[in-house]
Amino acid sequence: MVAYAWAITSYSSIFVILLITGICFACFVRPYLADKRTAWYVGIAYCAMMLVLYLIPFRLNNFMAYAAGVLAAFLVMYAMDRRNMEQKIFLAVTFFSLRWLSIAMADKIDSALSAVIVMQKTLAARPWVQYGIYLATKVLNIVISFLLIAAAMHLLNRAVTYKKGNMTKTELIMLLMPSFSAITGYGILQFYQNIYEKDTGKSLTNVYGIYGAFSFLHYLVSVVSILVMAVMFQRVKAVQEEAAGQKLVQSQAADMKKHIGEVEKLYRDIRLLRHDMGNHIQTIEHLIECNEKEEAVRYTARLRKEWQETGNGIQSGNPVTDVILMEKKKQAEEQNIRFHCDFHYPEGKGIDAFDISVILNNALDNSLEAAGGNSPYIRITSYCKNNIFMIVISNSFEGWLVTDEINGLPVSGKTDAGHGLGLLNIRRVAQIYLGDIALEQEEGKVVLTVMLQFQ
Repeated sequence: MVAYAWAITSYSSIFVILLITGICFACFVRPYLADKRTAWYVGIAYCAMMLVLYLIPFRLNNFMAYAAGVLAAFLVMYAMDRRNMEQKIFLAVTFFSLRWLSIAMADKIDSALSAVIVMQKTLAARPWVQYGIYLATKVLNIVISFLLIAAAMHLLNRAVTYKKGNMTKTELIMLLMPSFSAITGYGILQFYQNIYEKDTGKSLTNVYGIYGAFSFLHYLVSVVSILVMAVMFQRVKAVQEEAAGQKLVQSQAADMKKHIGEVEKLYRDIRLLRHDMGNHIQTIEHLIECNEKEEAVRYTARLRKEWQETGNGIQSGNPVTDVILMEKKKQAEEQNIRFHCDFHYPEGKGIDAFDISVILNNALDNSLEAAGGNSPYIRITSYCKNNIFMIVISNSFEGWLVTDEINGLPVSGKTDAGHGLGLLNIRRVAQIYLGDIALEQEEGKVVLTVMLQFQ
């Protein structure tokens, strides 16, 4: 009877640790996935693979078995969310190493406690007491394993703040180096332990207690190194993002300088045209007096063309926004995109033209890039209501946006520096005026709404 209890406890502890590990795996990858349900499928795939490998007649070594389980989970994760494969490799390999290290630390703690609770010869005739001690140590091992695994996953998720950012291959290699080092060290320690036990028939840990402490220290330092590398990586990403933001601001300042130059040129051309208008009128009158009607018509047509070239075409109420809108309209026409503009600058509302230019430049650049379909178009309107100024920009769009749950904005599919910061910059400007932005997708179009408040 006692033998059955021992066997049931042994098998049950394996299944419980397997279930706990699968749940921890699902919780670990959940923040990185677009659909949170995918995380549970990842945990189920891991548990199912490990259970099959445990029950089949032939046995793989532990390393290969757990590697197969993590590989199955990775394939499910990537099949259901194909974004950012490098990040998913990082998640799978890091979980694999943290799982090994956490379980190894729990085993060392369990071995140390078992050495304290030595089963004396007087207990040899008391099998149920032996079983009670065995059960207690198994339960304690499960609790410690769970706490260590959960703590490692939780701390790593807290360290990784850029969960939705794309990861490059170089960044992947850098982040995986601590995991590779940890698994290599674990393998070497286990190798020496197995060789010693095979040669002497004794446990290396029991003969040299310091070996167990040294092994535990290596596992702990390995976990810490993985966390430290993650923190360092996030700081590098933060610096890169700040640099990209500064580069974007510099680019926008350069654009503003160019727009101001174009406005000055426009006004200079208008002044010159007005200055010469008297001479043009005299010339036309002279041609008519001389009955040179055809020449007068040609001269008038040439004058009208010159006037149109110096005319704005879009009257938004501010020369800076006029130039920006005309430039974007010209780009749209070059791309065969219909451009509808009903934007009016909120004159006298205390909203700086530079801030409006940041919104228009970023929003219309995004629209020019995204507009698609059989009849692509861009439409921009604005209106004031009470103390609120609203800008609404819509464009045709094919496909579906993937939203970042952290900031509520679409995830950029491009990895070049500065890309994807446009909407963040628009939000930054809106928040200066105690406002915000909203991006909605309807069938065949995307609508960006920017709200600003004024006094």
